[in-house]
Amino acid sequence: MNTINSQKKHVFFRRVSTAGQDIITQEAADLPFREKLSDDEILIINEIATSANKKAIKERPEMQRLISLVKDNKVHSIYAFDRSRLFRDFYEGMEFNDLRAKHDVHVIYTSVGNGNMPASDDVFVEGLLSMFSDIEGKNIARRSRDARLRFPAKKFGYQKQKETKRFLHDSAKKEGVQQYFAALKEIRSLDDLYKVTKEYRKKFKKTDEQLISMATDPFYAGYDLEQGTNKLQHVTPYISIEEFLQMQRANGELFKAFLERKKLLKSQNVYTPCCGYCQKPLIYKIEEYSDSAYYSCSSKLHPKVTVLFSDLSKIIRGALSEIIQNFNSEKLINHSVYCYRTIKKHLEAEMDSINQNLNGIIEDIVLGSDDYSADWKQDPIYKRKQLLNQEYYKCLEQIEENQNALQKNKSVIKMIEGALINQSNMNPSMLCDMIINGIWIYGDNIQIDVFYFDYLQEMEKEIIFEGEDTA
Repeated sequence: MNTINSQKKHVFFRRVSTAGQDIITQEAADLPFREKLSDDEILIINEIATSANKKAIKERPEMQRLISLVKDNKVHSIYAFDRSRLFRDFYEGMEFNDLRAKHDVHVIYTSVGNGNMPASDDVFVEGLLSMFSDIEGKNIARRSRDARLRFPAKKFGYQKQKETKRFLHDSAKKEGVQQYFAALKEIRSLDDLYKVTKEYRKKFKKTDEQLISMATDPFYAGYDLEQGTNKLQHVTPYISIEEFLQMQRANGELFKAFLERKKLLKSQNVYTPCCGYCQKPLIYKIEEYSDSAYYSCSSKLHPKVTVLFSDLSKIIRGALSEIIQNFNSEKLINHSVYCYRTIKKHLEAEMDSINQNLNGIIEDIVLGSDDYSADWKQDPIYKRKQLLNQEYYKCLEQIEENQNALQKNKSVIKMIEGALINQSNMNPSMLCDMIINGIWIYGDNIQIDVFYFDYLQEMEKEIIFEGEDTA
């Protein structure tokens, strides 16, 4: 082994997808290769409980470690049971092979002779083999998903018999699940569905999403409907397949609308108001039955604090409107003009000083020189004159640039004024983060703390919203 290779490692890379699997087979396969090497030549990397189907290479720390070693030219050879231990994705496989070829790293698959092809430097061959690995990985993922659908680790309302793998009704939950499906068959509106989920959310200690998942899961009818209509002989149903399909036809749109409204209500949680008494952030809650959301404080040590999201939104919009109306754009423009004039005055003073120096230099050149010199351009006085000329014109350019900037400022300020009005209607939450420092909710009033800035005119300290804006 030469000097360069003696500094490199023989890396034995093993991977198992779950914590329950072991790497004994992989260890046994690479043992003959390890026995030919000394301990200081070997580096073992075990990647435990990491699925190459579910995680990309960049999400696998041990694989990233291997790639870093290759890039640092610290790897002589890589030993893996087969291609699937290193990667499953076709594109990742091709990228990895390009990398190891670039750094002259050999790959040895220790399961060769048991139906696996050895590593090849032929890009076409490796591409085909990586493609097959990719297809096999996707098939494994699909089969795993199918297996989880038919034989889940656990299912609410069922007891799983380990010996027979049968799913029998859980006696403690059987009556409740039967009542739940009976109630679902009777719903005719979203209000009906809200009532049912509210009742069984407490009984089952499940989220609304989990309850709707139960309602649309054919497992409870003893069927798998992913690909065709497949009866699950090992499952004791809670509802017949005919009743299940009828319920999906009758209420499928209600289930979908329910989840969409739930998602919408959750997405509305864009403000962070605090309790004015205990200073803690209020808790955002959703009341599905009334199709609304609100903020409240859970503390019982002070008066009850609660505010509807819709009311708080109206108040924030009103406050933003007041702020925008009191935004003094003319003051901002005047400030820009003042800054421009200050800069211009400073530059003009600098230009006057340059002119005086130039006049002095010209006098020195005219009066102090008796004979003509062929290298007059090399004279320090002449060079000084050239530098001063450059500084003079640079000052002129800066004055022109600042004048252009002032004109743009005036346009931008007017645009900002229009954008503020537009955003207060289109995206008040964004303006709230930019302008409002804090929102404090009390029993009978709301305090809004606005960030201080110079271009906000005097505003009323107390604003009362009346009529439609009352909250």
